[in-house]
Order: sequence, then structure tokens, then C-alpha cells
Amino acid sequence: MDTKESVAKHRELVAEGWVRRFTAEEPRLSEAVESYRMIGLEVRVEPGALGEEQECRTCLTAPGFQDKYGTIYTRGSQESASDMVDDLFD
Repeated sequence: MDTKESVAKHRELVAEGWVRRFTAEEPRLSEAVESYRMIGLEVRVEPGALGEEQECRTCLTAPGFQDKYGTIYTRGSQESASDMVDDLFD
């Protein structure tokens, strides 16, 4: 996916209420997905490095490596997430 496609997909997801969290590879990708789900957020993983950032993307887009990364987006009630955190200290 080229930069223009990446930015367009990111903007589409944001318009649908998704919040971009970060881009990672396994095993961190699956660990983060599980953590976000545990706090009650809906999770979506998009292949590749999506977003509007302009920093160096050489590693994320290099042939043979671009398929290793996923970008995590979440949406859902921040109330449910913050309630779980509060429950830890009750």
C-alpha cells in the first residue's frame, strides 16, 4: 500500500470512529489486541503501517517486511475502559 492509500484508509477509519493506537509486529501485536479487548474496546487490525505521520517508514514498507506489521485501531466506550481501571483499586 502506498502512502496515499495508507492516508486515505486511515482517514476513512477515523471518520468511522476508530482511533489509531500504534503499528507493531508479532508478538506485540497480538498482546496489545488482547489487552485492548480485555478493557472492553472494539479492536481492528489493519495490515501494514497506516497513518498520516511523515517520519521515516523505510522499515515498515521495505519489500519482504511490509506484511509483518499491523496497525491497531480501537473504538468503544472510554467509560468501560476507565471503569475497569478504577476497579483495580477498589
